[in-house]
Amino acid sequence: MVWWKYLAAMAGVCLTLGGCQAPEDSFATGKAFDTGNSTSGIQLASARMPSGRQVMPPYGYIGFCLRDPKACEGGTDAPRDIAMNAQKWAELNKVNDWVNQNVPEYEDRQLFGRSEWWTVADPKIGGDCEDLALLKQKMLEKRGWPAEALSIAVVREWNGAGHAVLVVATDRGDVVLDNKTWKIEPWKDTPYTWVKKQSRKRPYVWVSLDPAKPARLADASLPPLGAEPPFLTAARRVTTASKEARMQKREESAGLRSTMTDDESGAGARAKGDLPTATLSLN
Repeated sequence: MVWWKYLAAMAGVCLTLGGCQAPEDSFATGKAFDTGNSTSGIQLASARMPSGRQVMPPYGYIGFCLRDPKACEGGTDAPRDIAMNAQKWAELNKVNDWVNQNVPEYEDRQLFGRSEWWTVADPKIGGDCEDLALLKQKMLEKRGWPAEALSIAVVREWNGAGHAVLVVATDRGDVVLDNKTWKIEPWKDTPYTWVKKQSRKRPYVWVSLDPAKPARLADASLPPLGAEPPFLTAARRVTTASKEARMQKREESAGLRSTMTDDESGAGARAKGDLPTATLSLN
């Protein structure tokens, strides 16, 4: 059973949750870009980040999509890498530096009174790691960067704490934008254990980054392009069923529905001969 079928069964739980988180392993090489700024010495040479099998998205991301479905739409069957050059490199650093320097960092509980409440950070209010990563993703998309090259990833720090970063797929390898550092680095040079990230083909699908969990017909089981995220469909069904149950309860409380007790009391009861009968036609 793929993750989204399991999610459909768990949609009732997901409604209450809100959240700080190409299969080939080809090697890309390239020289450092001389952009004339403090980041000009970075060496963009990184192994392509391997993608494993589909896994459950972070609960905070599911809550984010339930509140803002359009933010999780889209996808492609032919993901594009960013063709990195000096101009793109400077733009990437500009966005990363601006968010890291200007957006205050606060935990979800400080801002929303609950944990794992994912949202695009409001620069005036701030946010935690995944909120800042979502803001960087949105800012780059507005500047024309392809969405399939910008993936939120969940990692584990040395002490076991969860963390979220933005991964950018370039023709020089996958690099990481992190609110904990000004330096944009190849993913293998970061001090993290990689857990999972957004699929480049469907943003609402997440894939494992654990080498022990290899891909397992991941592409074959992807929802078709343009399809609604399965957990949104499941959540709507749960919401509709819940509304119908509440309406039925209100009607019964108001005496708008007859009950067996009313019928059995004898008041206005029909004689057995007056009961409607079903007729089975053999013709």
